[in-house]
Amino acid sequence: MSREVTQVKFTIDSDTVSVFKTYCASEGVSMTATIRQWMEACSPVKGGREKARARRYRRKAVLEIIHALNRILELESEYRDNIPEQFEQRYETADHSCDQLMEAIACLEDAY
Repeated sequence: MSREVTQVKFTIDSDTVSVFKTYCASEGVSMTATIRQWMEACSPVKGGREKARARRYRRKAVLEIIHALNRILELESEYRDNIPEQFEQRYETADHSCDQLMEAIACLEDAY
């Protein structure tokens, strides 16, 4: 009779391990059996699909934020360009806002 042995290594903090050990002891089950049961219940394909769906959702959200920031940048640039010459401080503030918006958009585009 052959027995299949699987070794799984988890990297978690000591507090989590302590809580897990306490839980297993209070339920009267072994840690190995609990981990094996959890691994058998989890389908890698299902997890992969959920991760892909979450990733698509995040990418879509980032793209929407980029579009919104581009629209705000257009409005701020239009405002800056229509400021009369005697309001130099307002122009500098608006120009700084445009620079910050462009930097935020560039960062998000890099992340996208």
